[in-house]
Amino acid sequence: MRTLIVSDIFGCTNQLKDFCEQFSGKVLIVSPYDVTASDDELHEQLMYDKFIDRLGHDGYANKVQEALIKFSPDFIIGFSAGATAAWRALAMTPLKRVQKMIAFYPGQIRHFTSLNPNCHVDIYFPDVEKHFDLNPVITTLKTIPCLYVIKSRYKHGFMNALSENFNHDAYQHYANICLNEQQNLQEITDNHLLSCQA
Repeated sequence: MRTLIVSDIFGCTNQLKDFCEQFSGKVLIVSPYDVTASDDELHEQLMYDKFIDRLGHDGYANKVQEALIKFSPDFIIGFSAGATAAWRALAMTPLKRVQKMIAFYPGQIRHFTSLNPNCHVDIYFPDVEKHFDLNPVITTLKTIPCLYVIKSRYKHGFMNALSENFNHDAYQHYANICLNEQQNLQEITDNHLLSCQA
């Protein structure tokens, strides 16, 4: 089982590494940056400016596409800008191996609702987005096959301990969902391999 984690604008933080430790098999983190973010620069607006300056949304989608081709994951979890980058990369590079993606608050996806990632995707939006109305985006996304879209009661960033909108209860709940999903996919893969060997 190969799991690809696509970070938000904060990149590969210690908190994200802790999140990844729950998963079995091979796990790869894709980040907009080449190094772990240092604690003195982890302010949201500063990180967003750094993200736009260093890579930007198009560059991040391309970087994730490269990781998809090289790593060939079964399961993808993306956060915010990383979730949208993964959505775009999957649509550009249909890989039969990818069985599922979970996307947390991919706000930029509103610009890419015509794309289809060609695998099962669960999207967990926040209760509200500051810069746009979520409802028409959700309505459009629900027309895409194999998509499960939920508007949560939490704010954008609820999975990131470094975000001002972090919610510990939501983090525990959705981290368990991710872990259970990976375990289910592993069982399906194992059973398929067994049936092929029989």
